[in-house]
Amino acid sequence: MKMPSKKRKHLQRQLNNAESYEQWYEAAEALDDMDGLLAWRAKSGTELLHETLIQDHIRAMRRQRQSGNVEELARVMQEGLYRHLGELSNPDLYAVARTGTKYLATEFLAEIESSMNFICDHTLPGVSDGQKLQLFRDAERIYGRPALMLSGGAAFGVYHLGVTRALWRQQLLPDVLAGSSMGAIVAGAICSRNDRELADFFEQPGKIHLQAFRWLPLSRIWQEGSAMDQNHLHHHIRTNMGSVSFEEAARHSGRTLNISVSPTRTLQRPRLLNELTAPEVLVDYAVLASCAVPGIYPPVTLQGRHRDGQAKDQTPYMPTERWIDGSVHGDLPLMRMARLHNINKTLVSQANPHVLPFISHHHERGPKASLKQAAASLMHAQVATTLELTRNSWTSSMLRPLLEQAHAMATQKYLGDINIQFPFRLSLYRKVLANPSRQDLDLYLRLGEQATWPRLPMISDQTRVSRTFAQCIQRLKKRASAERQDKTSLES
Repeated sequence: MKMPSKKRKHLQRQLNNAESYEQWYEAAEALDDMDGLLAWRAKSGTELLHETLIQDHIRAMRRQRQSGNVEELARVMQEGLYRHLGELSNPDLYAVARTGTKYLATEFLAEIESSMNFICDHTLPGVSDGQKLQLFRDAERIYGRPALMLSGGAAFGVYHLGVTRALWRQQLLPDVLAGSSMGAIVAGAICSRNDRELADFFEQPGKIHLQAFRWLPLSRIWQEGSAMDQNHLHHHIRTNMGSVSFEEAARHSGRTLNISVSPTRTLQRPRLLNELTAPEVLVDYAVLASCAVPGIYPPVTLQGRHRDGQAKDQTPYMPTERWIDGSVHGDLPLMRMARLHNINKTLVSQANPHVLPFISHHHERGPKASLKQAAASLMHAQVATTLELTRNSWTSSMLRPLLEQAHAMATQKYLGDINIQFPFRLSLYRKVLANPSRQDLDLYLRLGEQATWPRLPMISDQTRVSRTFAQCIQRLKKRASAERQDKTSLES
């Protein structure tokens, strides 16, 4: 009995000290095998899946694919996908084994992917590549796509670099990103780079500028009402991402950046800035506004590109409005993102210091974890109720705006469909408003990667269809373009 225990400890050390996802997965797979969880993945009989129907759909898709019947394959694939969409998204499927869920679920998704590629790459009678492209675009719009949301977190937000690097290395980084506060800095740095530049950014983190915070002298703090040097922060932002508009960033990177900012006036609503809602707004000013925590940094007037063709000139955008940290009223703009970008799956990297104590046990299962979650929920509800009663009692007080902001922070939603959260370590809280050293950067990167690796099997499965849609649409765009050129050549 001693050998298995010694082996388990060895494997657990390998898991904890892994330098890459491949090393982590090898140790996780060995532990799953030792615990009988690989057998669980292969075994039938779960109530979480309609196994018989899924097997029927797999066989039907393979049969139509092998016979070359594209039209019938499309019908069977669509029926199977939408019949099983809910059960395949159940997080309980991924709460048992470390390395993934039932093999049957993965087999079904693999067959869906093969069928989509078959339909994309084979002739559909009477349908041109241009028409097929439109069909795929319509289907993708109905199905939706994933988005990655990066919370605030001050210095803890550097952890988002580890999360995004882990996703990038496994080709799972979504094309739609959103960020608030420090999460906005990371999202902006990613979405202002094309793929080649982003690879260099992730593989050479030593080039990243880390000096974001500079405390003001006490005399200026009293005079200005803010504790830190905003110009110093702006220099940090521009050094890491340059100065481009949302439209320019999207055109250069191929990714969609969303920055959440909150108004200083209580009657004004929060805004989600992106290439659709504010194409001419400069990203660095939007990020600066999203970092403007009341009392730490002053509010920001956004800047935008001139519309007269002067690409490098700027002008105030909505000059009568000033904006602050997006996490005050909406750390995660879930509903606005879903409406604007047709999001069907939200991945959340959460590092907000005031949120972590309430969600540290969210992903755990079992009676003990349920008790911890219940206690955290009761405490959170009590804080929200107290703030609600207090703000209603101070309707004409100077404290009213602060109470409104506190209430907004206490009642908003901080989690998404798949959550990757900064580990709650009380010893790190003394560094939350300090510039990270190179050693701190390495620590935060490693924490981000280690928190992401256990979620990768779930992320891979639950974004697989969306990623296949994107790949098929790219191929069809090239073929449709060639088709139009051939037609033009014939006509001339």
